[in-house]
Amino acid sequence: MSKIDQLAESLFVKFQHDFPLTDTKGAGKSIKNLPKKSIEQRLGQFYQEVREARRKHRLWVIGWARAVLKLQQRLLTAGYPNEVVSKLLLAMIFTSNKVD
Repeated sequence: MSKIDQLAESLFVKFQHDFPLTDTKGAGKSIKNLPKKSIEQRLGQFYQEVREARRKHRLWVIGWARAVLKLQQRLLTAGYPNEVVSKLLLAMIFTSNKVD
């Protein structure tokens, strides 16, 4: 598995853990049941991890675009709505370039 594949897979697992499509163990933690404040907080943490992962793997534009495309494919295949995936990936692209 390439570095880009590994990065896309790790981001997918993280996103799926933070925003499950279905209730896990009946705890009502599906993405539909999360409060808005919790979603915003989780997204903030996810975007921070995205920035760190991009720096760690030293991905430039083409490598990053490939990783984002693979993540998009994984999320759509898993059943996340196209609208959610599109907004997430646009935000990832813009926030990963943010200078802290």
